[in-house]
Amino acid sequence: MNATHYDTLGVSPDADAATVRRAWVDLARRNHPDLAGEDPGSRDAAQRRMQEINEAWEVLGDESRRRRYDATLAIERRQNWQPGAVSPEFVPFDTSEDPDDPAAEYDRPYGDGSTVPRSLQVGPLPVLLVGFVVFGLGLILRFGPLVALGAVVVVAGVLAFVAAPLYAVFRSSRGGLD
Repeated sequence: MNATHYDTLGVSPDADAATVRRAWVDLARRNHPDLAGEDPGSRDAAQRRMQEINEAWEVLGDESRRRRYDATLAIERRQNWQPGAVSPEFVPFDTSEDPDDPAAEYDRPYGDGSTVPRSLQVGPLPVLLVGFVVFGLGLILRFGPLVALGAVVVVAGVLAFVAAPLYAVFRSSRGGLD
């Protein structure tokens, strides 16, 4: 792909109108043919360079021409795209800091980093299952003390399900935030 008007002026395609104008003025001052001296070769080169700069300014300095030019560039990029190459519409992931992200407010782990013992994580389930088995066996055998024991164990299992996460929260909050 040939150099674009953006390349000629040394600005990015998302540059605002003031930036484009400053670039054109700066390049025009540095590359004007009157500054090329008496050598006809360097004067011709300066005239060609100044013509490129002015053509770029003529397109990029006018808002409607610039929009049409950008659309033409986009079409050319899509036409020149080869399978396996990066898509011309690809925009890389922005890794800059997001000041509005509430998750970035505290960028360190909460608590002291201690873990909850595995027995507290999985312990309530077997207690609950044993309670149901004992309760069911007491109903089948019609043995009241076994039904009562099963009910107590089921209640203990339910309490363990509630108590384990509360314990984990309490344990992690001991470190707290500064």
